Amino acid sequence: RIVSAQTFEPKHAVIVQNKDEFSIPLELSTIPSPKEFRDAISSLSCEQQQFAKAFRAMQLESTLFGVLVVQTKPQLEKVLNLPYDCLSKEIKLTQDLMKLFIDYQVPSDLLAFNMADATVGGEPLAGTSAQRLEAVKSHVKAMFEVIRKSQTEETTLKSMEVDCVH
Repeated sequence: RIVSAQTFEPKHAVIVQNKDEFSIPLELSTIPSPKEFRDAISSLSCEQQQFAKAFRAMQLESTLFGVLVVQTKPQLEKVLNLPYDCLSKEIKLTQDLMKLFIDYQVPSDLLAFNMADATVGGEPLAGTSAQRLEAVKSHVKAMFEVIRKSQTEETTLKSMEVDCVH
């Protein structure tokens, strides 16, 4: 939805990754021009004109279709406190991060490089690019371990429930 000349307010979003494809069916219809609309409602009563104008405003509000492309890697790097272009050669890590964010809804602060965690001899360290990347990798590995354990526990509980029923 276009709220103003400077604001785009999306109602729906799609994440497309790798070589994903999708199609969006559009329903097309012609809306009268402003002059045609004015001529058409000129003979109506005041209340009917107000209704017609409100209905037209609603129609016009949904006549625009906007597409906004946001590159996810640069945004991931910012959210995870990683240097620019740090994820460009880390395909597996990027896919794992996307899986954690999309499938498991893991908050980014659980995976991000944290300046407070990086210390040498008790002194805070800004962290080199490699150190930051390793910190994020270890967070991702730990998160997948937690998920794996949770899935194992769920499976065990379900099998116990099935055994109890029989």
